[in-house]
Amino acid sequence: MANSGVLVLAGPPCAGKSSVGKVLAADSSHGRSSYIEVDALFSLLLPGSDRNRDDRMLAYDAAHVLARTLVERGRTAILECTYARHEQRASLLKAMADLPAAPLWVVEFYVSPDDAIERFRRRDQATDLDEDLVRERAQNFPYSDQALRLVSSTATPDDLANQITTWLRHQPEPVDRDLWASTGRGWS
Repeated sequence: MANSGVLVLAGPPCAGKSSVGKVLAADSSHGRSSYIEVDALFSLLLPGSDRNRDDRMLAYDAAHVLARTLVERGRTAILECTYARHEQRASLLKAMADLPAAPLWVVEFYVSPDDAIERFRRRDQATDLDEDLVRERAQNFPYSDQALRLVSSTATPDDLANQITTWLRHQPEPVDRDLWASTGRGWS
């Protein structure tokens, strides 16, 4: 993996982010990297939450503080969560504000609404989502032109993780932090 920085794995629900993140986390060739699954951190911090906006932002904020700490210690933080909202993206920028040299790389996973719903039906985990929300979020995810976009239905999680690793080896330009944050959606 490249020098310390933050790698964001973003995309709509059921796009394959967690599956790919787990492959990256298990790959020892990534050396000094640490995987942070925001939803897992959410469940640890707020097990009884109704998953409201304030609680979601608390989980993002906590993940971003952890990511900052890792970067300060020379590690690359791999953050995995939706990152559809402007506030979620802005929280990361705020946590990294006084580390302007730390690169921010973003990988966005594309999934068609039909594929997202099919994957949702196969999930065996508690969620506050339903099929209508999964479809809406797959249709309306705010993709960034700066991110590496991967179509998750065309490859296995191992193949997608290999694509990310190869991309990072070529030392891609980090995203423009403010531009990436500005493409996020507001809360509806």
